[in-house]
Amino acid sequence: MTSTETSRSSHVTTSKGFHIRLYEPTPDGFDARTATDRELVHYGLPRRPHPEHEKAANEAWQRAFAKPTRWITPEFVENPARSHGPMRPTPGSPALAAARGVANATSTNWSGAVNFPPGAIPFSWVAGRWNVPQPNSGTAGFSYCSQWVGIDGWNSHDVLQAGTETEILDILWFKIPIIYSWWEWFPAGEVAIKNLPVAAGDEMYCLICSDSTTTATIYFSNQTQAVSTSFSITAPSGTTLVGNAAEWVVERPTINGNLPSLTDYHEVDFDECLGGGGANGQLMFENLNGATEIDMTGNANAVLSDATIVDSTHLRAIWKKAN
Repeated sequence: MTSTETSRSSHVTTSKGFHIRLYEPTPDGFDARTATDRELVHYGLPRRPHPEHEKAANEAWQRAFAKPTRWITPEFVENPARSHGPMRPTPGSPALAAARGVANATSTNWSGAVNFPPGAIPFSWVAGRWNVPQPNSGTAGFSYCSQWVGIDGWNSHDVLQAGTETEILDILWFKIPIIYSWWEWFPAGEVAIKNLPVAAGDEMYCLICSDSTTTATIYFSNQTQAVSTSFSITAPSGTTLVGNAAEWVVERPTINGNLPSLTDYHEVDFDECLGGGGANGQLMFENLNGATEIDMTGNANAVLSDATIVDSTHLRAIWKKAN
């Protein structure tokens, strides 16, 4: 990666051509809830939703910033062998366009929920909170599991997403867990955030806002350890955000072009599953009402991960098998 600096922010360019803007850390004692709009922009924090016109989003924003947090400047590591691509339908399942809006869908790499805009306004933001699972070995060798929120990837070739990775190496009597946070704008590959701490049992909160079809800002917070970060990115060359779907997903990522065994993650609960879009008074706001549940399948179409929408903002995924 290459980088440049200014008095207020720095810019990083990845090997895949991502241009990343890094913001100045907030001062000690900073409280976003009492900050001015100008201060929120200066420190790269999400705007304060309108308390009446965007009531649910405002309430989620207030909860996200209710606990004091330390804002850090992120440090990145590219993982070119890993990607978190679009939803792959189970062979023989309905085509993605036909499955839109059905109660259940199956996929070989996704398990969770996807929702769609009710009209012509595309999704421009998505948010969610989840617990980081303890990775257990589902099979000998490496097993992988990702938890993330994102936009697109259902009947589109792009996915803008950010989340956590919980994988494990099981060899002989050694069991070595690996846990970290990451982001990706597919097809450019995974980028790990090496200095945002994350451990099993932590509660993570993530908000992704697209400022245009080729730019976005990611706000990522470890609510348990009270450490947060934010940064703005550009899309990979030739990629634009469609905004036709918002997702909350447990995934087995693609490793060197292949789907690996799924980590025994036991259970992941996503909460505050919200998304929306619009401008100039035309606002669209969605939760899990009417969303499509997705179960992950493996060999012989056996269910590997089962997803259930608990209520309008709460999704639960449960591990079943490794492959």
